Amino acid sequence: MTDKAKKALHDKLVSELQSSDSKTVTKSINQLREEGQLEDIVILFDLLVKNKDEEVKSTIWKFLADIKDKKVDLILIDAILNEKYKSIQKELTGICWQSSIDFTKHVSVFTDLLIKSDFETAFEAFTVIENFNEKIEADKRVEEQDKLKDAIPSAPEEIKGMIHECIHILDQF
Repeated sequence: MTDKAKKALHDKLVSELQSSDSKTVTKSINQLREEGQLEDIVILFDLLVKNKDEEVKSTIWKFLADIKDKKVDLILIDAILNEKYKSIQKELTGICWQSSIDFTKHVSVFTDLLIKSDFETAFEAFTVIENFNEKIEADKRVEEQDKLKDAIPSAPEEIKGMIHECIHILDQF
């Protein structure tokens, strides 16, 4: 396939994502798995916020959980921190531990989510931290543990236990 043909196919898939027919949208999402570009993920985030069809949403979440490209970490972190995607922040955070991508270098994002979020999002952030694979620099680890310790007095009761456990988990890194 020529570059021009690839671009035409890609453009067609992206435009089909805006269709009002859920089957067309779902088909395009599945084709993006093969023909898409990493930057297309942001379009899927927008669809998750706008589209009410559960089949479309389910297809997107499965697609996101299957991404193996390690460069997706920055795109997911940007979305998690973006107010525009606040309504799907919990699910985006969940994708971080469901994928095989390591988010250790973004430890501060997840400790902040643990401290500042509702219980469900905090739980997803805690799970991401539990699944870290890489070492955390000693000074960064201590900084995050101190932040967590400082948050304990004002944290909701249902989150305090996760914060305590997270402090101990970070000791392993």
